[in-house]
Amino acid sequence: MKAGLFEFALCSMSGRRSKFIFVYIILTLLMLLCFSVFFITASLRAESSYGSEAVPDISVTMNRGGRNELISTSRVDDIILIPGVQYAEPAYFGLYRFDYLKANLTVVGIDPFAQQYAQSFEKAVKRHKNILTQERWMITGNKLADTLKAIYNRDAFSFAKPDGTYLELPVAGTFSPQSQLMSASTVLTDVESAKEILGIPDGKAVQISVYVGNPEETDTIAQKLSVMFPDTEVTTKAVKQASVSNLFDFSSGIFMLVFSVSLFTFFIIVFDRAAGLNMEERREIAVLKAVGYTPSDIIKVRFYETLITAISSFITALPLALFYVYCVQAPLLKSIFIGYSYMRPDFVLPFVFPAKEIALTFMATVPVYAAAVIIPAWRASVTDAQESLR
Repeated sequence: MKAGLFEFALCSMSGRRSKFIFVYIILTLLMLLCFSVFFITASLRAESSYGSEAVPDISVTMNRGGRNELISTSRVDDIILIPGVQYAEPAYFGLYRFDYLKANLTVVGIDPFAQQYAQSFEKAVKRHKNILTQERWMITGNKLADTLKAIYNRDAFSFAKPDGTYLELPVAGTFSPQSQLMSASTVLTDVESAKEILGIPDGKAVQISVYVGNPEETDTIAQKLSVMFPDTEVTTKAVKQASVSNLFDFSSGIFMLVFSVSLFTFFIIVFDRAAGLNMEERREIAVLKAVGYTPSDIIKVRFYETLITAISSFITALPLALFYVYCVQAPLLKSIFIGYSYMRPDFVLPFVFPAKEIALTFMATVPVYAAAVIIPAWRASVTDAQESLR
């Protein structure tokens, strides 16, 4: 009577354990790398989506010859007359080069008396009511506030203006937006200070932020704005969110190099397996045929061996990836995606489980490996047993 095929597959793997252990390690490392990158990417996408509440429904910017220029604030009066537009306002923001740390600060000018489009900004204004009585002020993220305090030993910072003079702003307090990426290097300040720091003249703005009452009318209103102002670039929130999300897909050539090397190594193993069976494996298949095993039984045995190896690698790689990303916060790989700046945000990756990508990785690697094992076994199983034994 035939022994159980599954038990026989286990015994066969035990007899050739060194080969299966090698394949198991390579397959586990490949899955570990893929899973880790998918976890990091999904977490950063979630983190960036937290900051999407600070993005207006529609952004109107001046674009000439492929260059973004300042837009006239007088266009706000025409925009608010469009049916469906809830309100519109000029926006003042930009990057300030902090040479001491070789990093860029994001300066955002806000009016504390106006309606705040970002919930985190509105909370910051309500929390620090003292700014309402100050002509000049700034509110920063916690890490930036601690950094400035450590460098200058005072709660103030002097910004270098484009004309070479300096503008000193006292730190009125800190704010903690839901997005940790946003809080790392963001400076909220009054509109006049922002304009001076960024060199924005009166009557000009970086963009006009438009907010609509009904989200379903966003695309329609955006089309109307494009027709009304053909010299501008009109971008919806959905488009901006998509572009930000895509930044984390292939943000580093270093990762692509590591991934390519790993994938190349895996397919070398696959090619080696597909090239044919060694003499020992051929002799084993011939003996099985001689004692009554059919080609179907032999294929099942090899399928079980493949399944055991692949599932073992998957079960090992998935917990290791979860531990690497969410317990030790993905050293090295995390830095590749968010950069190496001194003001790099030191935040905890939010837990996100990208089930679709995990399943795709499993389905992309296991069938290839299974085919590389089963096809040579099938060829040997249909060969005459006496010929194989010779």
